[in-house]
Amino acid sequence: MNSKKRSGSGIFLMEMIMVCGFFLLCAAVCIQVFLKSDSMSRLAREKNQAVLAAESLADAWKVYGREGLEPIFPHPSAVDGDGKSLSKACWDEDWERIGEDDGKGYYQAAIQMNEEETEYGVMENLTINISRDGGHPRSQERIGLLYTLEVKRYIPKGEASHGKK
Repeated sequence: MNSKKRSGSGIFLMEMIMVCGFFLLCAAVCIQVFLKSDSMSRLAREKNQAVLAAESLADAWKVYGREGLEPIFPHPSAVDGDGKSLSKACWDEDWERIGEDDGKGYYQAAIQMNEEETEYGVMENLTINISRDGGHPRSQERIGLLYTLEVKRYIPKGEASHGKK
């Protein structure tokens, strides 16, 4: 019987292919993890900026009333169907204020204001919604609304309101 002597290079080659495949699989998983962490970091940064913007708007409204919002919102007295006043402001990718009609907005703030008359005064309500605008590269993602802040202030009867007409 003739027997051919085989070299072990076939098994070695198969082992090397399996090792390379394992390393490719690990690299693919690592890349996905890094991409997800980058996305989470960007979202956290956006939410942090949205909180700061909403708090700044709320503070201006608490101190000065509607007049405090006029430099930011061009028409803070526009009224929707429910009697709530509405307006919108836009920011670019660096959170610098831009005009509403520029079409380059990355983020927007929409406000709603209403008043409730009580026996002893007026309760004013302000709702601020900060969201991604249509110009944002990730505006189609699941997360559109970044932050909502509801603020109230009470004005006793007889006291003049900064924001009253």
